[in-house]
Amino acid sequence: MLRIAASSLHDTCRSGFMPFEIVRNDITNMRVDAIVNSANPRPVVGLGTDSSIHEKAGPELLAARQKIGSIPRGQAAITPAFDLQAKYVIHTVGPAWDGGNDGEEMLLRDCYDNSLKLAVENKCKSIAFPLISTGHYGFPKDRALKIAVSVFKVKW
Repeated sequence: MLRIAASSLHDTCRSGFMPFEIVRNDITNMRVDAIVNSANPRPVVGLGTDSSIHEKAGPELLAARQKIGSIPRGQAAITPAFDLQAKYVIHTVGPAWDGGNDGEEMLLRDCYDNSLKLAVENKCKSIAFPLISTGHYGFPKDRALKIAVSVFKVKW
């Protein structure tokens, strides 16, 4: 999981420098303002990280997610975190890996970018990301990590 912590994501993003750390931990136990959920496009509880987040947040998270409806790949939406230690859950839908020739890398980049935008808009000071799309969706972990790091270093 990638954890970004700054005195203010908004100020850090404007300065062009965003400190981050790579932490191996259960994302549901992170003490951050926002947890990013690698979500299913439809408002249902999926596998892996999605399932763990929903289980710990309680049934209200699914109800809030259902109010949002479907989320296109690469996009993100935000809900309260309910029984999690975070304030918010940012739901983003990553791409399924199909050999790398179907725009998967750009969609993954969009997931990180759009999640960070929502965090800034909601005045979050810290955020925790899973390595999006590397579980059930099969995105190669080394490529996914390079994309995540490049978004944090270059775009924000």
